[in-house]
Amino acid sequence: MKAILFYILCLFLGLITIEAQPYQDLLDWQKAQSQKCMNAVLKKDFLKAYDLFTPEMKREFSVDTFAIFWNLFEKKAGKPYKVFDIRIDVDPEDSNLRTVIHALRCSNGNWEIRMSFKGSYLIDGFYIDEYKPRYDKRAYTVADYIQTDSIKIRDIIIGKGTEWETTGILTLPLKQGRYPIVIIIHGSGPLDEDGTYVANKPYADLAWGLASKGIGVLRFPKRTRKYYSVIKDKGLEVTPDLESTEDAIAAYKAIAMYREVDTTNIFFLGHGTGGMILPRALQQTKNVKGIILMGAPARPLPDVLLEQLEYVLSIDTLIEKNDAQKKIETLRKQYQSVNAKTLTKDTPAKQLLLETPASYWLALRGYDPVQTIKKSLKPVLILQGERDFQANMKDFGLWKKALTGKGGISNSQAKSYPLLNYLFLEGVGKSHPAEYTIFDHIPEEVMSDIVQWINELIKK
Repeated sequence: MKAILFYILCLFLGLITIEAQPYQDLLDWQKAQSQKCMNAVLKKDFLKAYDLFTPEMKREFSVDTFAIFWNLFEKKAGKPYKVFDIRIDVDPEDSNLRTVIHALRCSNGNWEIRMSFKGSYLIDGFYIDEYKPRYDKRAYTVADYIQTDSIKIRDIIIGKGTEWETTGILTLPLKQGRYPIVIIIHGSGPLDEDGTYVANKPYADLAWGLASKGIGVLRFPKRTRKYYSVIKDKGLEVTPDLESTEDAIAAYKAIAMYREVDTTNIFFLGHGTGGMILPRALQQTKNVKGIILMGAPARPLPDVLLEQLEYVLSIDTLIEKNDAQKKIETLRKQYQSVNAKTLTKDTPAKQLLLETPASYWLALRGYDPVQTIKKSLKPVLILQGERDFQANMKDFGLWKKALTGKGGISNSQAKSYPLLNYLFLEGVGKSHPAEYTIFDHIPEEVMSDIVQWINELIKK
């Protein structure tokens, strides 16, 4: 102990020096320093942040100046909510010059807080810039709240022996036993098993997040993704049942045969249009325990799509107003064609919304997802991001009114999240498709709400 104290004293007096730290150690140290600084600034403890600056930085940027600078920033950016990403840029010509960048979410938008280092662990520069969404090609990494060593993964064949056979991924708690299972049904588009949207994988988030809390999850590639060429080459009529319903039924049958599944507690989770179409599968999956809807449309799909597309065009700053108006007029004509009594299977897809074939729209005529679920008497958990523009609070209100409370289905619940968008990722201000390029994870709160509802339902 005396030797250690003597060493520290000598180090403090400058009688000995420490050899340069290995590159990764110093980089980790710089990242940790930047996080200390960021935490201090968010608490407006400017003196604590100031202590992390180099002497040169301190001379140029006093504590008072720092406080004024940050307060002016908040007037423009609004209230800071959280740091949603951290990355490190290293100068390709000088590895000693590094910048740690904290992506900060504020009430008026997203910003980059950049802290630079020049070969030491002290901050040599503090800058702020607008956040620029970027395509993140990193390998998927699970959220910080996941304990990866508590989870196991299995492959499972869905629709074995049929022309639509596919391989699903079953994510389970590591401990032995039989588990409640959630089957994920995709939203719109030819999605993979992770529900990949540019930089994000929300279905992988759900799988890891729920499995880490004791609930198994089955996810699989959408038929229109895996068998796109087959469907196109054969000229098959695309309908909601071909796209989603049939695979939902096949997934249920496959998982009900799996040895680690509690067959009395199998749940469907429908995201986006998957939640709207999912009720069509209930006639052939009568033993499903309950249903989870995440951002699901409750209104007729043409109405939802027209509203969604008009919204996107209204916020697109890269398109001229006249061009946007022309596109909106075209969409409205396509909408009218979809709803026309004269619509037949022979109506050209180019005349219809999203150039989706007439067979799809005809299959949805007279279909009411809300009443279909209500007649099934299956308990429902309705979750909605309040910033979702693909299905919005109008839809949430319709689900909630019909399925919860008096006259609804017992044990059904509804909850909305002010900061979440269609992918159930956080953001601020008006939601925009560009948000999907920002790498993030579904918050743990959503996982906990799902798990709590499932566990309460199992006990009853």
